[in-house]
Amino acid sequence: MRILLIQPDFDPGPVGFRLVATPEPLALELLAGMVPGHEVRVLDLRVDPNLERTLADFDPELVAVTALTTEVYAAREILKKVKQLSPEAFTAVGGHHATLMPEDFQLPGVDAICQGEGEFVFPQLVEALHTGQTLREVPNLIWRDADGQFIRNKRWVPQTGDDLIPAPRRDLVAEYRHAYSWLWDKPDTAIATGRGCPYRCNFCSVWEFYQGRTRQMSAARVLEEIRAARTRHVTFLDDNFLLNARRETEIADRIEAEGIRVHWGMECRADSIVRHPELVERWAGIGLENVLLGLEGISDEALKNVNKQSTARTNDEAIRILRANGVLIWGAFIVDPGWTAEQFQALRGYIDEKWITHIQVTVLTPLPGTRLYRERQAELLTDDYTCFDTLHAVLPTRLPREQFYQQLAALYVKPNLEPIEHYLREGRITMETVRFGHHVYRQFSRWQAYAERDPILGRQAALYGV
Repeated sequence: MRILLIQPDFDPGPVGFRLVATPEPLALELLAGMVPGHEVRVLDLRVDPNLERTLADFDPELVAVTALTTEVYAAREILKKVKQLSPEAFTAVGGHHATLMPEDFQLPGVDAICQGEGEFVFPQLVEALHTGQTLREVPNLIWRDADGQFIRNKRWVPQTGDDLIPAPRRDLVAEYRHAYSWLWDKPDTAIATGRGCPYRCNFCSVWEFYQGRTRQMSAARVLEEIRAARTRHVTFLDDNFLLNARRETEIADRIEAEGIRVHWGMECRADSIVRHPELVERWAGIGLENVLLGLEGISDEALKNVNKQSTARTNDEAIRILRANGVLIWGAFIVDPGWTAEQFQALRGYIDEKWITHIQVTVLTPLPGTRLYRERQAELLTDDYTCFDTLHAVLPTRLPREQFYQQLAALYVKPNLEPIEHYLREGRITMETVRFGHHVYRQFSRWQAYAERDPILGRQAALYGV
């Protein structure tokens, strides 16, 4: 079969986290690896907008699209256009949003909805379509029958390790590699060495998507992926890479033994760092450059409110450990719509005090399908999914909305320059890095930029010069 896998594009407007990270479409590369007997292409519309030309040239028999919440409308339009231009093609959608809110894709342009991890449904779907079998036996699938009714098949997840999943088909995105980035590092290779999360933060869809399950690749398999990387920077996309100290130590040992010289980025929880400070030192010694650190809040109360199951003291200690090892901190914080101006100011002071050179500030957002969404759905100001990018308040704010965004944008204004000068002297960062940070901070520090997609101020955006 000719199979086209599509990564949607989403216009974030004046502000968006694509300014700081554009990871490769790893989920699609993994799906491609699961169907080796078929001709597969990956179209990343963030880089290559030629959908119509690709459909005409490739003439796919199956088109599958992935989508996060903010990409729902873009995915719908893609599927609609596919049916218009290639009416004989079978269309499918998968990903986090399709799994947690499948009703949003029960539309005329959609033939099937893949739920859960694609590796446990996509190969069976492809085989059924290729051989002309019924779709009734394909697990984790919602599909349209001859009468136009959607049928929900049984859910099934095998108890298996990630080593059994074939390597991702990175060759299918080789022409896009130049565009994939992590902070200032471009091009970047993204590697996911595990799935799921054992924690239960109420704002997070990850543990809901994986139904509380976690799995990890063996150290040997991780090294296979690292060897296949062709970039000087590699990012581990696991939500908490340092979850298993024994495995991560073995990975580091193998990297050093093989003489692999790469700069690393990773995502971590503060408590994992505090439990194993020696692991941070070990990774810093083999090229760990930066960590996206899920701090979320600066007080025990703030952490409790999102069910982080950690403490402010733990956050402080994790920051100390990273700084002591020369690892740059990309600090992730959540601001609550109910915050006062004083709470914003406290966060600004904390960022400066702790030498957090790069920040990611998100607005507490009840993402569809999460516990927080179920708890606060009645309070939502909009059901427009483009507003659910965690940069806009979809809940009422205590401050007037203009003031809320002024305070949010002010977090990016005039950061403490002392750590930047220090890291420049030590050679930990370059002037190119500093210029990148200045550009990002300038974009995020314009409060008017947030008004364009705000559910209340959006209609008035022109009044603020957006």
